Amino acid sequence: MTLDGQFQNLPKLLKVSEVAAFTSTHERTVRRWIKDGRLHAVEHPSGLRIPRRALWRFLGLDLALSA
Repeated sequence: MTLDGQFQNLPKLLKVSEVAAFTSTHERTVRRWIKDGRLHAVEHPSGLRIPRRALWRFLGLDLALSA
């Protein structure tokens, strides 16, 4: 599957646990990235959510999608 295909298959707003699974890290690590300002997150009634575009930017893949 291409990067664009993976991007399109992700929900528009990801849970911290989904980002942790996608990046093969612990949820605490994802929360630290958010707290440090490295990863953008938004408040949602059911908890923090990370826009998929923010995750792609964080991973340095944003340029690959625009090419």
